[in-house]
Amino acid sequence: MRLTLILWKGESMSEKKLAILTDSASNLTDDLLDQYDIDMISFKAKLDKEDFACWQRGRNYAQAAKKFYDSMRAGLMPKTSLINTQAFIDFFTPFLAAGQDVLYIGMSRGLTGTVSAANQAAEELANLYPQRQCVVVDSVGASLGEGLLVIQAAQMRNEGMNLADIQKAIANTIPHMNHLFTVDDLVYLHRGGRISTFVKLAGALMGIKPLLKATDQGTIELYSKCRGRRRSLEILAEQFAKTALQPFKQIVGIAHADCEDDAHLLKHLIEEMTQVKQVIVRPYDLCSGSHVGPGAIALFFEAECR
Repeated sequence: MRLTLILWKGESMSEKKLAILTDSASNLTDDLLDQYDIDMISFKAKLDKEDFACWQRGRNYAQAAKKFYDSMRAGLMPKTSLINTQAFIDFFTPFLAAGQDVLYIGMSRGLTGTVSAANQAAEELANLYPQRQCVVVDSVGASLGEGLLVIQAAQMRNEGMNLADIQKAIANTIPHMNHLFTVDDLVYLHRGGRISTFVKLAGALMGIKPLLKATDQGTIELYSKCRGRRRSLEILAEQFAKTALQPFKQIVGIAHADCEDDAHLLKHLIEEMTQVKQVIVRPYDLCSGSHVGPGAIALFFEAECR
């Protein structure tokens, strides 16, 4: 299946000086793509012999996620695939051909090789479009941790900042972007090679909920454990209240894998503890969601360090 490129808001590519691009692991839904003028390429997955795009324009994600995670609960294990170099060439080319520069922010190379494929595509296209810039940035994260960086880049572009300054600002933000999450079962992260057997066993005690984080290298590690789901959400909120940098200026992200009530409980706890500019709640995209499994809930925000 060929990945297709769609322009939002009825705007021609030539009217945009800089294209802000990302992949579907960023968890940016159609409304956010429209609001911030962002374009996206989708990962692909296979579930029960069915191939599908993890993101599709106009899809009802509440319904799609419910079906997807119910299948996982029933024992089916999805398989995801990299976005290859040719797909990125096809994705970047229309923007470059229209006279635009490109900034692509992608999922951590600590979790996938997709950023490497994007870099290879950018190198090949540099020979065809020597007057244009095609910059690839490793978000050192995923889900809304990646997505919030993309939103920041789009906001800066829309305010008139140039590519070099945006790239520098995003590089400065990355070490501060926290990715904290809890899961119902570590088996999904283990099967996908995202955590070690030791970490899986350490978090598998009866009634114990693991708390995990993304490292400075974009990999995942277990950093704490607690007893009970409610307490795990309280700890996430407490960590935000203790460490968030100027929360009243931040857009904070919460992603959930078919556990929307818990996501809104976490949002409520955060808003009770501190003043925050905005909290956005979105379903995990089906690509990254397949690795954390049903019941996962994640919090993304800026702090002094990860």
